[in-house]
Amino acid sequence: MAGQIMLQSLRVANRSPIKTCVRAYAAPVHKFEKYEPKVVESDWYAWWQKRGLFAPKRTDNMFTMLLPPPNVTGVLHIGHALTLSIQDAIARWNRMHGRSVNWVPGTDHAGISMQSVVEKKLKRETGQTRHDLGREAFVDEVWKWKQQHGDRIKQQTTRIGASLNWAEEYFTMDPQHSQVVRDAFIRLYDDGLVYRTTKMVNWSCALQSVISDIEVDKLPTEGQLMLKVPGSKSRVEFGVLHSVEFQVVDPPAGGPLSVCVETTRPETMLGDVALAINSGDARYKDLEGRTVMHPLLQKEIPIVCDDKLVDPEFGTGVVKITPAHDENDYACAQRLGLPAVQVFGPDGAVVQDAAVVGFAGISRWQARQKVITLLTDSGAYMGKRDAEQSVISRCSRSGDVIEPMLMPQWYVRCSELAQRANNLVQEKAIELIPDRQRAVWNSWMSGIDDWCVSRQLWWGHRIPVYRVSWDGGEIGDMWVAAESEQQAQLKAVGKLGSEDKALAANLQCTIIQDEDVLDTWFSSGLLPLTAFNQPSVLAPARDMNATNQPSLSSVLETGQDILFFWVARMAMLCTYFAKVPPFSTVLLHPMVRDAQGRKMSKSLGNIIDPMDIINGAELSQLQKTLQNGHMTEQELDKGMRELKKLYPNGFQSFGADALRFTLLVYTQQTQQINMSLDTIRASYHFCNKLWNTFRFIHMHAANLGLDAGQACIADIDQNQMSVFDRALLSRLHAMLETYHQAMSTYRLAVAAETVREFVQRDLCDRYIEACKPALYGNCNVTNQDPHVAVKVLLGALDIVLRSLHPFMPFLSEELWQQHARKDASDELSIMEREWSSAESKAIAHDSRSEEENDASILVFGAVSGIRSLKQQHPTRLQAGTGSAARLTIVVTVPERAADAGGRGAGVDRATAERVREIATKHEACIALMSKELAIRICTASDSDSS
Repeated sequence: MAGQIMLQSLRVANRSPIKTCVRAYAAPVHKFEKYEPKVVESDWYAWWQKRGLFAPKRTDNMFTMLLPPPNVTGVLHIGHALTLSIQDAIARWNRMHGRSVNWVPGTDHAGISMQSVVEKKLKRETGQTRHDLGREAFVDEVWKWKQQHGDRIKQQTTRIGASLNWAEEYFTMDPQHSQVVRDAFIRLYDDGLVYRTTKMVNWSCALQSVISDIEVDKLPTEGQLMLKVPGSKSRVEFGVLHSVEFQVVDPPAGGPLSVCVETTRPETMLGDVALAINSGDARYKDLEGRTVMHPLLQKEIPIVCDDKLVDPEFGTGVVKITPAHDENDYACAQRLGLPAVQVFGPDGAVVQDAAVVGFAGISRWQARQKVITLLTDSGAYMGKRDAEQSVISRCSRSGDVIEPMLMPQWYVRCSELAQRANNLVQEKAIELIPDRQRAVWNSWMSGIDDWCVSRQLWWGHRIPVYRVSWDGGEIGDMWVAAESEQQAQLKAVGKLGSEDKALAANLQCTIIQDEDVLDTWFSSGLLPLTAFNQPSVLAPARDMNATNQPSLSSVLETGQDILFFWVARMAMLCTYFAKVPPFSTVLLHPMVRDAQGRKMSKSLGNIIDPMDIINGAELSQLQKTLQNGHMTEQELDKGMRELKKLYPNGFQSFGADALRFTLLVYTQQTQQINMSLDTIRASYHFCNKLWNTFRFIHMHAANLGLDAGQACIADIDQNQMSVFDRALLSRLHAMLETYHQAMSTYRLAVAAETVREFVQRDLCDRYIEACKPALYGNCNVTNQDPHVAVKVLLGALDIVLRSLHPFMPFLSEELWQQHARKDASDELSIMEREWSSAESKAIAHDSRSEEENDASILVFGAVSGIRSLKQQHPTRLQAGTGSAARLTIVVTVPERAADAGGRGAGVDRATAERVREIATKHEACIALMSKELAIRICTASDSDSS
């Protein structure tokens, strides 16, 4: 029927019939006037858990997701909060669409971090080292720490409202996952994908372990920098180039008698094996093949050419080669067949067989000063200057300066695994969002190096490899991967030839397990198998009951900074075993920085602790947290000053909902998130506005005797609806379409902003303001029925609360329970109120209602404009109906874009006249809103001539 809005399928405020039962767990609805996030967010999480709402309900229509495991030693930082906010929004939205959600949480055993924490505790409390205790007793101490402190980050995770399936919570050192790790390594070893060799690694002398690239902080410097580093009582100088002169032995006629070398690390001269020049450098064209006298070692070393290593435009154009302690030098030595001479041992001290007397056993920093002294005494030291650009590599765990070392380690061959993982992304079996990451993925996977998976720690998954040897030396030692010593011996014997087998039968066999543990990224790279590939974890997924699944899980959401350290390794390992990808979609969020785009760091005083934002924190509390960090006096002083400057009054209690909403809106920034306290405050104000809007609507519902839980838009007589009512429902329809489309494509920022804009602009600033005459007794002015208006408000509020639930779970649950609950026995949660297909389509309206909608939106705009003018010019606009108070509203009819067939572009005169005619009918409403003002409505084309 023309002029009607078809609402027979829409039941917004009314819910689908459900079975009620005696309330087992009473919903903790609160009764107070002012919005207080601490109260609202105090006990809903416990209620959700008691109701079992986070567990999957069935095995069909599943949506599965793995939470990136935070370190068990850590606390919730802003990056964790962002991941939790995004994943929880996705999980809740899927539950509200009838899917059985299994979002699995867990924590990582954090090998290096955990061992470091317990070692410091042990030293502080008993004065002992881990070596004093022994490996087994030390590991027992680590487990004790985990039992006492391991739940801290879990408590913070629940505070932010993450609806995780805690029944399946894992710890990466649990027996089940540990078995998976051992089995996977043994399989890879037996398949020829694991090998042992000596290569250059990132070595932390403080930890005495290899560390991964992600655990190395790159500190760029320009000029001298004095740093406090482990192993040195005084600060160590960095960022300078030391100049050393080498005398040429038997110099060519007319050629240089000496060459000058600049180095930032004079202590490594103890391991020099050559000098390198560029073949195109005319200054040194006759020096290739000759030798120089090393001023410290007092022996001749060759001059070689290496155009890959030496840039003739940089420095002096001569480079000293120390293969054992520089990655580029090692590559040069490999190309030219040069030896590698180790200078430092695992503890950073000079090795005992040092080439120069008096250096053995001293630290590398002491060696630096001693080398400079000896060179100065010999006249070979030419001074120092600031390096224009240099980079210091520091261990993120200990603050130690990384020492490049040649060490025997275990490696995983990655070329085959990476090619398979790369194909999955390029063929979109794994979809990366944003899509630009596909090119980055392809570049990295195509040039991937083999993966060093061994770490020199005691805490972690001990590598299941054994060195098997036989007495007498006639049979060579052998490495085998096995579950136990007995299996290792059986495997080793099985690999022997018939003669060696007979010989081995009469010899004593020694079996020793490797001391190293596996990289934690190896362990976490297998997590989708443990969590989702049941019952046979390492079997192909399609061989089990869950056949034809496209991937082990639905979605992975994480930071783009660990795309390769974790995401790529899951893709490589899980696909190798399960034969399906570990996930179908990968969402990558950017790094969070401060409002000025700076990386958050303690020294800058700009770190934002999510718990401080949620609960509030005074400046003194923020300063105390900063003082507890491992910082130098200089860094602490700077951090304290910056902290006071940035947050002079600390943080008020904004609540988890405001923080979550802010973080989700920020995901629109795809390169990096510049986080500002003002944006969090704006989200808090939005929460408060929603609270007050709820109270306003329910106050008028109570005044009219309407039950919010029983109100139903579909029951309204459509002929009683005003143009304003239809306009709001049309805007609601548009909002829902945009919202669901954005959520289904993981554009959470778009969805959140769409709902906020609807609430603030359409619902509050336009519709409620237009309804106020009717709500306050002036029904004849706007031709609105207050009962109809309130029912429309109640219906819109129901949709708004459910739309906001993925973003603001606490506030939306609190208000919805008061809004939609039918009686005391009704214990349905808002996340159980599923969206129906009919609701998604929302409102169907005919051509006439479209015209009315256009006109009413113009009227809404006029109402807002008059409110603004009244605030700006209160005296003039209250002058009455005289000519001085006369106001002309110019209605500009916006052009519509053409459709796919080229139809609909532009607005003709007839359309403009029709809009003006409809809008003019509601002049009385605008006149009332502006009180005594006389209003004239015209189109833009008329205003010039009138």
